[in-house]
Amino acid sequence: MDLASIGAVLGKLDSEVFVLTAADGDRRNGQIVAWVMPATIVPQVPRVLVGVGRMTYTRELLEASRKFALNLLGVDQWRWVPHFGFRSGRDVDKFSGVSFERGRTGSPLLPGIVGYLECQVRSVLDGGGHLFYLADVLEGKLVADRDPLRLHQLFEVLPPEDVATMQQLLEQEIPRHLALL
Repeated sequence: MDLASIGAVLGKLDSEVFVLTAADGDRRNGQIVAWVMPATIVPQVPRVLVGVGRMTYTRELLEASRKFALNLLGVDQWRWVPHFGFRSGRDVDKFSGVSFERGRTGSPLLPGIVGYLECQVRSVLDGGGHLFYLADVLEGKLVADRDPLRLHQLFEVLPPEDVATMQQLLEQEIPRHLALL
């Protein structure tokens, strides 16, 4: 297997960056996700497929409520990436001091985002280190018609110390993922 060639092909793909939020009663959390795909071509039956890390607190809330929201970030909202992506909701309330509204699903909706989708889980696929949720979209809104933040742009917009932290966190995930395969 030629990992460099595989990486070159996969490197041509680009994903939008979302804050996936979920709530179960008074518990709430959010995390960064970049694996979100439309899962239908039928507009009357909107669905998405979302990859969520198996070990995350947000996943636990999503499992309990079976609902979540996807907050699509704009390029100017890169500061949400370290906030929602670099620490666990088990250790800190990521919504402390953050204004938000609760959507139809009870999940937090962030201010100033490009748009959001509120979803209900239909089924789950076990992908080892990640679980992939096929979800029906219950509600959605384009809040601001501007360019979304894409995964490749993180290396351009994040400060060098945040890029280093992100790379370190990703490297720590490799052994966990390999152990779960």
